[in-house]
Amino acid sequence: MKFTVADAARILKVEKDLIKEWAYKFSSYLNAKTNPDKGQPREFNIDDIRVMSYIFTYWEDDPDIEYIKIGLNSNSHYEHEMIDNLLIEITPFFVEPPHNINENWKHGIVFSGLAEFADTFHLANSYKLAGDRLIDTVLKNEEAWDLFCPAVYDYRHATELFMKSITGDHKQTHDLLYLLSKLKELLKTEFNSTIPDWFENIIVAFNDFDPWGTTFRYGGNLEKDEVFADFNHLKTLMELLSQSFHNIRRHQGMINEAM
Repeated sequence: MKFTVADAARILKVEKDLIKEWAYKFSSYLNAKTNPDKGQPREFNIDDIRVMSYIFTYWEDDPDIEYIKIGLNSNSHYEHEMIDNLLIEITPFFVEPPHNINENWKHGIVFSGLAEFADTFHLANSYKLAGDRLIDTVLKNEEAWDLFCPAVYDYRHATELFMKSITGDHKQTHDLLYLLSKLKELLKTEFNSTIPDWFENIIVAFNDFDPWGTTFRYGGNLEKDEVFADFNHLKTLMELLSQSFHNIRRHQGMINEAM
């Protein structure tokens, strides 16, 4: 989050010379790089833009500099809805970790690339948890029509990822029946075990209504008779399915273990 003079001028819709004047007159409220040594470019951070926004709000043809400084001294620029909204608009949601971040920051995570999410099984758990949370919201707030598709998509995608993780088959496919066949083959070969009907029925149901992983993402017409989706039942079945996948994962590599 580094801004040049031109960036600051564009954000506030003022001339660059005015940005430079503010940087000089209000230097004690800005970082040192806004008034660098000769020959060095000026550099503003997001806090500087907040200060500049406050200055802009009260700047006139004959501005009261002391009045603006009193406001900055009282941190009024941190209690200004218009400035808050401006900063929201210009701040990307992926940024460098703040210098003051600590264990009390619960509203985000620090990650490098996507290495932390490379474990497909962990990612499957995340999608399953997202589905659970959406179903909980549906049941609490009666928002079935708004959240049904995202919730079922999360569950379907979690199921797909669980099977890809367990079988080690990471082909670019969303075909649940193909993955189910690979899972059956693995369980028979490694554990001499079979899949119970309820387990297979869940996967077949997802496949019937969303064979390619697009129905609950993009919508569209379903060539099906009218059906009722029981959210409590769906969440319970997904919990059982998840537990089964966890059991398989724990037993992988151990001969003759049942599900």
